[in-house]
Amino acid sequence: MNEKDVISENGIREYILNKSIPFSFHVYDLVDSTNIRMKELAENGEPEWSVVISESQTMGKGRLGRTFFSPSDTGIYMTILLRPSISPEDTTKITTAMAVAVAETIEDVSGQKTNIKWVNDIYISDKKVCGILTESSFDAKTNTLKYAFVGVGINVYNPSDNFPDDIKNIAGYIFSERKKDTKNRIIVGVLDRFSEYYKNIEKNSYFENYKKRLLWIGEKINIISPKGTTPALLRGIDKNCRLIVEYDDNSDEIISSGEISIRKKELSDEE
Repeated sequence: MNEKDVISENGIREYILNKSIPFSFHVYDLVDSTNIRMKELAENGEPEWSVVISESQTMGKGRLGRTFFSPSDTGIYMTILLRPSISPEDTTKITTAMAVAVAETIEDVSGQKTNIKWVNDIYISDKKVCGILTESSFDAKTNTLKYAFVGVGINVYNPSDNFPDDIKNIAGYIFSERKKDTKNRIIVGVLDRFSEYYKNIEKNSYFENYKKRLLWIGEKINIISPKGTTPALLRGIDKNCRLIVEYDDNSDEIISSGEISIRKKELSDEE
């Protein structure tokens, strides 16, 4: 079934429930990166709740300098501009609140169960269907945020040429068949849910919904950092969604996102 599913501002506005948020949309067929485009807008004084959305990207950005595969017509790539009154240390809350908003929206439109791989990836059935990247600008003199923007990449459908070899065993998608006007509905679901969490983001109202979806609690993981790879037991998260791990020497550590990523420890890692 070749249902029409095209992103458009009119289509998005048709579904928006939270009319009090002054969303302004910049919708493209192709950009280098929605985060790059948003940074330009932010530096030129663009107001909060500006949203850049594209059907594809040539330079999609992921965490830790990685790229995000962004083929035409099968995904949603968007970035939301925020000007929050929070400390620089609290910007992780933007990522984690967005992760819950995306997970809840996917579950609502698809009926499928989602999980969150700390700190910013959404999974369905052990496959990554969404990545989130928050970037920010600080005022060094006052140590305050000038702005932050959160980028979201969602694999709605399977790309026509499938995923590249380096990610084909990791990447997944939400729907195997196209569904009419689904991308606009997903965009609105994410924006409506995230805007509600963002109102009182300091209170971490999304915490329990994040925690219950967290992958690998009680399991062995590898913590990957610039210093190398360290095995640990994932014990959970604290109220600020920082990772709580236990090392082989029985010592504990609380880890914020930074330059850290995690991966489930496979049996082959122990051989």
